Amino acid sequence: MLKIKKSDTQNFEQNSEQSAGAHVQQRRLLVVDDEPGILLLLTSLFAPLYTVRVAGSGAEALHILHGGYAPQVIIADQRMPCMTGAQFLGQSLKIAPSAVRVTLTGYTDIKEIVESINNGSIYRFVGKPWEDEELLETVRLCFEQYDLITQNVELEAALSQVQMLNEEKNEIMGIVSHDLKNPISAILGMTELMVPNNGLHLGTADYQQFAQLIRQTGMNMLELVKGLLDDHWLESGTMELSSTALDVSVLAKFVVDDYRQRAKDKNITLHYDAPNDRMIALADERRLHQVLDNLVSNAVKYSPTGTNVFVSITHDTDTVRISVRDEGPGLSDEDKTKLFGKFVRLSAQPTGGEHSSGLGLSIVKKIVEAMRGRVWCESVFGEGATFVVELPKN
Repeated sequence: MLKIKKSDTQNFEQNSEQSAGAHVQQRRLLVVDDEPGILLLLTSLFAPLYTVRVAGSGAEALHILHGGYAPQVIIADQRMPCMTGAQFLGQSLKIAPSAVRVTLTGYTDIKEIVESINNGSIYRFVGKPWEDEELLETVRLCFEQYDLITQNVELEAALSQVQMLNEEKNEIMGIVSHDLKNPISAILGMTELMVPNNGLHLGTADYQQFAQLIRQTGMNMLELVKGLLDDHWLESGTMELSSTALDVSVLAKFVVDDYRQRAKDKNITLHYDAPNDRMIALADERRLHQVLDNLVSNAVKYSPTGTNVFVSITHDTDTVRISVRDEGPGLSDEDKTKLFGKFVRLSAQPTGGEHSSGLGLSIVKKIVEAMRGRVWCESVFGEGATFVVELPKN
């Protein structure tokens, strides 16, 4: 065996990398062998075609992988001291799972070959001594195999995305069918009863009741349509947000005052607490109003009669924090896993027969994050829930 210093091999490797073209840079090869002469021979064989890194042991090769080198093909000698090729290749799976692996072996030990297959995910075996043309063709096929693996992963990801979008489309169609078709049918039925000369004798009170029901049903449908549009704009990135220095306390108080009568109608006491000084944060006024309206509305909607809802504002050096706390049923463990998801219906039900589209919290999260803020929920099941919005200060 030709005796060559390891430093000579490293110099050859560095020179080959520096002279490599664009195609070479795209094809990365790692060669592991405890014989410096073998490393030099393999480097000289592959360097004109690929970017080549070499290692004299499994431990050194793992260090190279941990350092960020990402080979598409790994060639490793089987019989090496301290760590066999199969052992190294097995450990390398955690770092470079997609790499195609080749074992160099100069003997026919069945047990060790089986170990290589089981532990190292071996694609090819090449015997020593090898024919250069055979080895070059083997490595070429390995790179083709890597391309196929990569394409399959990309196709699977694309298929998964299509399936997710299809499920979402079906979900939207189900919502449109139920939450729009049924209310429209109800409106048509009520208007049919209100048509003169239908054989019914309706009084003024009946007309007023039907009108109120039609109005509320129309508002529920409008809320759903607006939610679907907002979600689409947020998903597509076309929703326009204009962050300005905004006094959050003024806007929060406005929303609280707007819900006082609705809370009173359910015998719910709505509390508001904020410091006297201005709470300036960077936010889009219209969209922050939408966020606060949703959170306060939910708190009133899901709170039992005779309870309290607390809206408070605090701040620190960098952020303004808005908290909306209720004394409702709280969130179960299953609810917490679904919270802020799209079209989610949680276990809690509106306590006054109110309508819910299942889109509100999903939109809240997307809007808050688009304003570079955070939103989360703190809840113990049976002890209410606190939703917190945190926004950057001016």
